[in-house]
Amino acid sequence: MFTLSFGELVNKMNILNICDSPDWDIVAYQALHMAARFSKLGHNAAVLCPKNSRLYSECGKLKVAVRPLTLGARFGFFEAGGGWDIVHFYNPSGLPPLFFKKVRAASRIFVTQVKLGSSRSFEKLAALRPYVDSYIGACNSVQEEFAIAGIEPRRTFMVPPCLNTGRWESAMLIKPAMIQKRKFTVGTISMDTTLKAQELFLMMAKEVLDVLPETNFLIVGVKDERLRELARGLGINQRVDVLWERNDIPEVMAMMDIYAKTTNLAGLSLSLIEAQASGVACVIPRLKGLSDFTVHERNGIIVEPGDPLSCARGVIRLISNPAVCHSISKMAFDYVNNNMSVPVVANILLRLYEDILQAEKR
Repeated sequence: MFTLSFGELVNKMNILNICDSPDWDIVAYQALHMAARFSKLGHNAAVLCPKNSRLYSECGKLKVAVRPLTLGARFGFFEAGGGWDIVHFYNPSGLPPLFFKKVRAASRIFVTQVKLGSSRSFEKLAALRPYVDSYIGACNSVQEEFAIAGIEPRRTFMVPPCLNTGRWESAMLIKPAMIQKRKFTVGTISMDTTLKAQELFLMMAKEVLDVLPETNFLIVGVKDERLRELARGLGINQRVDVLWERNDIPEVMAMMDIYAKTTNLAGLSLSLIEAQASGVACVIPRLKGLSDFTVHERNGIIVEPGDPLSCARGVIRLISNPAVCHSISKMAFDYVNNNMSVPVVANILLRLYEDILQAEKR
């Protein structure tokens, strides 16, 4: 005897995920891994995205059907053929209403908004209501913006972002070997080209080292020699490793005991979720999106944004209380694993799709 998940029980569906941005970010990640999961469950799934994007090439690696989003399509010259039951847009920003109108003629439309933006960007989403069946917010803060823009609550759902947790769970397995015979390591990952987030991290590191001088620090991300200059200027360069952008992030996560997010920008962070899925205790600024899935002192430490001293106090609390650090990291891992794994998120979406298609038949 065995039990099938909901995703394996629903009727086969034709699902097209559309991502019109060329960026490789948390949005593209969602479109890719949802399509890959749907295909694995036997549905006909594909991705429509810019041909010069990393998402396009990643689809090839995961054997996900992919189609180029042409310039003509962006201007509304889109043939909606293909028999798609569901067309799911991920953070649409450069597509005109005509595009949605043509798609809606033959398919049911879902829109997922992962990123927070200006009120104007949400008003544009609200203007698409004649063509959109359901709006998906990736966190409660996005849901609130939907409501402010005038989208009816009955048409919105909160579905958390997905993460391929198996890859990150490996960081937990190798962590004991990686942290043997060394002091606590506090790390961050940031592609902030202004270096404001990294500067805040280094200022926090200075505060921590004044209290716990044996602590190690690690910065991964944008390549800029000014980071080392900033560390030297603070007199902490011997305690800070700068690794630039890396492809072995699970192994890097295994080197960290604590992940400190020091951005001042609201919104979800894929690297933060990856850290939690790697069993790393996280210190998180109180910002929309970033702190939406965190309960202070349970699955993370919430601190004031833009305040290096507040962040340092959170880090010092974790280093000084290993049992608390371990408990928080375990609860964070459990939350991500139980609520954000690819199978869990895919099954939620498939149920929403099925409900819409069944309603259409009634």
